[in-house]
Amino acid sequence: MAKLYFRYGAMNSGKTANLLMVADNYIKQEKNVIILKPDKDTRWNIAAEVKSRAIVSSQPAVLVNDSQDLLEYITAELGKKEIAAILVEEAQFLTPQQVRQLAVVVDSLNIPVLCYGLRCSYLDGRLFDGSAALLYWADTIEEIKNVCQFCTSKATKNLLKINGIPQYKGDFVVMGDVGDESEIVFTPVCRKHYLNPPGV
Repeated sequence: MAKLYFRYGAMNSGKTANLLMVADNYIKQEKNVIILKPDKDTRWNIAAEVKSRAIVSSQPAVLVNDSQDLLEYITAELGKKEIAAILVEEAQFLTPQQVRQLAVVVDSLNIPVLCYGLRCSYLDGRLFDGSAALLYWADTIEEIKNVCQFCTSKATKNLLKINGIPQYKGDFVVMGDVGDESEIVFTPVCRKHYLNPPGV
């Protein structure tokens, strides 16, 4: 029986690398996969592509906007070819309706759907809407673990710094990356260092 999976983790935990490895396994077995990617993900100035910091190769993706009906789209694609799995990058940006549509894809079309994304935003106490829906609808929820930037505890939060200043309020969606060469930087941290980041 197919399942809806939600694999979540803090920034830089290897979520996209995991997705790309799963896609590569299907492709090597000559099985068709569809990779979906919400169009809100504008990092690295790439559009219909999934790319990881940890893996050199990338994979093409189908861009999804908020109004797109994923059940309708996948049903149409199934009329053209067999589909072994649906993989979703940055699944936190899906709408709750789209997550429900993916649950129906699993149940009615018997296609496994593997969603990868963040659980919570940088905002104090805020889950992404797509992640909250996945926590409700998913058959299997798996954490991809990472370590806090400042200690050996598990990273469970994403600390946003803009020009070196921690941010706890602001726009719900902010595009940035991990690292220290940008004015907008995300850091995977534990709860203690989310609330009390060193050097501030």
